[in-house]
Amino acid sequence: MSRKSANFLLLIAALLWGIGNVAQQTILEDIGPFTAVGLRCLVAALVVLPFTLRKVPTPAKLDNAGKKLALKTITLFAISVTLLQIGFGLTTVTNAGFLVNTVAVITPLVAFFVMRQKISTMVWPAAFIILLGAGLMSSTSAVAYGLGDILCLAAAVSYSFWMIYLGQFVIRYGHALRLTFTQFTVAGLACLSIGMGFEPISAAGLQNALPELLLLGVFSTGFGYLLQAVAQQDTSASEAAIITSAEAVFGAIGGYLVLGETLNLHGALGAALIFGGILLVQLPQKPAPRLAPTSHMSRFSSYAKVKSGPRLTI
Repeated sequence: MSRKSANFLLLIAALLWGIGNVAQQTILEDIGPFTAVGLRCLVAALVVLPFTLRKVPTPAKLDNAGKKLALKTITLFAISVTLLQIGFGLTTVTNAGFLVNTVAVITPLVAFFVMRQKISTMVWPAAFIILLGAGLMSSTSAVAYGLGDILCLAAAVSYSFWMIYLGQFVIRYGHALRLTFTQFTVAGLACLSIGMGFEPISAAGLQNALPELLLLGVFSTGFGYLLQAVAQQDTSASEAAIITSAEAVFGAIGGYLVLGETLNLHGALGAALIFGGILLVQLPQKPAPRLAPTSHMSRFSSYAKVKSGPRLTI
């Protein structure tokens, strides 16, 4: 697909995540965070399963490097979604939304300094414009660093690495649908096992949590992450992090429609800045060349000259 089409899919993914932000906190009133992650991921796996059974062009065969990269991607996904779910229960939705949006800045920093990739010119100003916008939307001049905030920030760092590894994998090997299904299944089984062992679970709690589970499992997790995996075959991880930062704006709109929350002038200005940053990276730009890989990243040197591989579509 074209870069614009891929970025449009990412915008839809951000919409689905924004809709689910409030549910990520309210679900914890009835079940524990590990149980919540486990069940929503297993629901998401069921959503994605029919897509994995479709006949698609044969993707590239996985070599040992691909298997290791897939394992890293799946592990980082499980860590990221779990840290964020726990963090939502220990801080405010506002603080969590702001900290998650630091992904827009962290991802290009990680890509540049750790992965040794050059970043397109427009990414840097767009990332910092979005961070400023997220700060204005949070209505706080500084985030109080409690445990929940630290966990949300750790989730943002983990998500940044996950986005980069996800992009490398789907560009090199394809398998976007299978990787998405696998990461849902692994994270779901692992977290549900922990939840059943350490968290109280009751039939009443599960029944009360069912609406949030369906919203998070089907839409925010299932279709949201599936769209991202498919889109990142044709756009960079840094652009993906910037575009999906629209989650904060869509979350605020959802709060207005569902909870009757309102945006003040600062919040409206922040939302405008976020969309401004997103529009900035849509400007025509030449693909950025990669820097030479460092020694500890030499096993990924084959990604520096990736040929266009097979593309999977939904």
